[in-house]
Amino acid sequence: MNPESHEPVNILLVDDQPAKLLSYEAALSELGENLLTASTAREALEILLKTEVAILLVDVCMPDVDGFDLVNQVRRHPRFRDTAIMLVSAIQVSDLDRLKGYDSGAMDYVPVPFVPELLRAKVRVFVELFRKTRQLQNLNQRLEELVAERTSELRRSNLDLEQFAYVASHDLQEPLRMVTSLLQLLSSRYKSKLDRNADEFIQFATDGAQRMHAMI
Repeated sequence: MNPESHEPVNILLVDDQPAKLLSYEAALSELGENLLTASTAREALEILLKTEVAILLVDVCMPDVDGFDLVNQVRRHPRFRDTAIMLVSAIQVSDLDRLKGYDSGAMDYVPVPFVPELLRAKVRVFVELFRKTRQLQNLNQRLEELVAERTSELRRSNLDLEQFAYVASHDLQEPLRMVTSLLQLLSSRYKSKLDRNADEFIQFATDGAQRMHAMI
């Protein structure tokens, strides 16, 4: 298995209430991942821009920017279009609120008070999805590198083959030109001085040399 699959990933917990952040940390600590915290939307965005985050756990009700607006801001950034985002709400969430959250880019809801086992299970699913996605990206990158290497090797091989063909053609043409010239000289100088068979043989040889020249 790829060693990277065992490396802890970053989970960003965003809530303006320190007690709730502590409760998230207590519930998720046994997962063995890196738990990062932010108490404001601005602080969360600063962390996201500096750190690769696998999951973003955001409280819906915050004083400066609520969870829906924060999710919208995160999703507008090209780097975070596929980041797993979970919204946490301590109030009763209606179907319209859920739709609003999903439209903003959230992938799941967690009601408060939450069940630690359920929260861990949800987060664990997204963590594994993040790891599998990153492994696939690494494999695709390696495949692209291998294709580029093979293409470069093939290009060099083709150039070498073309160079060899050019040299071979040049080396073969030289003696063939000499043979053709001598046959033409023989034909012009001794035409009708030899018997008819000899004239035909010379012509056959000349034609063959010309065909060989065209093939080369």
